[in-house]
Amino acid sequence: MNIELIEKYNIDSELKKDAASLIRRNEAGILRLSDKFLHKKTGCLKFKNDLTRLAVVLKASETTYRMYKAKGIDDAVFFDTMDDIRIWCEDNRNQGLKNYHWVRNHICFELFKLGRLQFQIFRFPYVIYNSDKTPLKIAENVINVHIPRGERLDYDACVSSIEQAKFFFKAYFPDYRFKYFICDSWLLYDKNKEFMDENSNIIRFQSFFKITMSSPDDSQAIERIFGRKEKDALCYPQKTSLQKAAKNYILSGGRLGKGFGYFEA
Repeated sequence: MNIELIEKYNIDSELKKDAASLIRRNEAGILRLSDKFLHKKTGCLKFKNDLTRLAVVLKASETTYRMYKAKGIDDAVFFDTMDDIRIWCEDNRNQGLKNYHWVRNHICFELFKLGRLQFQIFRFPYVIYNSDKTPLKIAENVINVHIPRGERLDYDACVSSIEQAKFFFKAYFPDYRFKYFICDSWLLYDKNKEFMDENSNIIRFQSFFKITMSSPDDSQAIERIFGRKEKDALCYPQKTSLQKAAKNYILSGGRLGKGFGYFEA
């Protein structure tokens, strides 16, 4: 077990200690599961507890780290990328890792955090988005843009992040040919303009993309803005200006949603 590597993770110290202890006690079993996880067999963790899932991911990340070193990618990118593990553990009250399906992308060397944003090597799969409004083709190589939680969505930081990504994939994945960056997010919902200031970071973020689809599927927006869905919108918190604006919009008959957009690389 690479103790030095695990120690550098910014995970709750007690949780990290428990995961390291579990790896030491059952390193052979954790190694078997981590090998399966690295080969995208996430079903191996379906019936495991959250601490075991975290231990497996941490063990698997040792192989991921070697992939970074082999490519010559800076350690800072590795630890910035893997910091998502901390976020999802905190989301789970530091009981371990529940959202292991998402973290698989990081471990399998397909998703990288470069500045404010995350960028994922991806095949375009969405039939619903493959209309006359987009030049994208099914199974085409793209870079999928994700917006991790925890930081302001500063416009200049996003500009820098996108520029970093253009350099990163050209430098470290020169054989991966792609023409477009894409994003599927509540941040790109076209009706956000109805309750958000035109100079807000979210509306400015939309300006990067040609938005070709909006859907009144509010599940992601509710989770990201309020934390969870309530039966009565009056129960939504309004601690932030975004929460206040979104809550008033819902109470006045509006509905949140999500959108899809792209821009050229």
